[in-house]
Amino acid sequence: MCDMSFKRKTPQGTQPTSQLFSTGIPSLDDILGGGLPASCLLAITAPDLHTDYGELVQKYFVAQAIASRQRICVVGDLDWVNSCMWLLSTTPNDNDEESRSSEDKIKIAWRYEPMKQFQTTVASDNCHPFDLSVRIPSTVVSEAVSRGFLIIIPIDTPSQLLHSLHQLLESNREPLRICIPSLASPEFGDPNSQDLLRFLHGLRSLLRQYPHACASTNLVAEASMDASGWNQKLGWVSDSLITLSAFAADPALAAAFPALHGLVQIHSLPSPKSLVSASDRFSTLRGAAAGGENNLGFKCTRKRLIIETLHLDVEGGVSERRTTAPAVSKMGAAVTIEVEDSTIPVKKGRKKVGFQSDRPELYDF
Repeated sequence: MCDMSFKRKTPQGTQPTSQLFSTGIPSLDDILGGGLPASCLLAITAPDLHTDYGELVQKYFVAQAIASRQRICVVGDLDWVNSCMWLLSTTPNDNDEESRSSEDKIKIAWRYEPMKQFQTTVASDNCHPFDLSVRIPSTVVSEAVSRGFLIIIPIDTPSQLLHSLHQLLESNREPLRICIPSLASPEFGDPNSQDLLRFLHGLRSLLRQYPHACASTNLVAEASMDASGWNQKLGWVSDSLITLSAFAADPALAAAFPALHGLVQIHSLPSPKSLVSASDRFSTLRGAAAGGENNLGFKCTRKRLIIETLHLDVEGGVSERRTTAPAVSKMGAAVTIEVEDSTIPVKKGRKKVGFQSDRPELYDF
């Protein structure tokens, strides 16, 4: 007799066969399903005018390529590359705000100290540990240029830029990263929305034609505003579209989530050679085991950019639980505590029941 029961398929842990390029941010790699696949285009939008987190993601992308000695093409100049971050001397814990000393402990009950901290983000062995307070040495940039790992293409109009990238992809079939920071800035000829859509669609077609390369870009704040379904259109012409919405212009959200600097919204995810994105099966932050998706936020500390699950602070708005009695006030006022003596009997009055003459079926206790 055959078994007619149905079993739910669970992820086996095998990664997709296409080549993956690390973005330099472990949590972003997790959202993408392990990294940015080859022949795919990643677009980052950041609508806040006071910050530029989208460009920060591009600097991680370039620093990861140079540290890994991978070929990368940057649309810009060497001054922008010299402003990228560089390697950290020691690897910190991804869930700590900063590296804590042995004397700086969380004030909690002693029985909870051996327990591990609640993990809100992920770590990855594919990313190099970068420090935002450290700049890439000029000697490293010069060496990358001399050895052909770093290729600089000057900023031009979208049509001319596509032509230059086509020639570069045609001349060499080795794996290549393409980074286009601050797309739609005035240096690109002040393109309108139609020009941007045509450029992204043409760049995506080039990556499909030359599957040994991938590309990452970010749009300036003026071109990241979601008006008339703009994000939906950008998602159609790019393989992955992610928005980093900062709290700088919204004090209410900043007060509600003081530990975060903004929200992460996922519009589309790469799915090369498949109908289902690898992120749905392998992402930890998006809840691969349950097949759902968690709310995500990001924070930028002094040393790194982290994407983590959205969570509230300790109830009451305090960041630490108090384990000691409050200090006595400066006025020296004493506090009197009265304890009720249980041995003294308490007289209880008799219950009175009142009848309503007009409605005898009701009782008034």
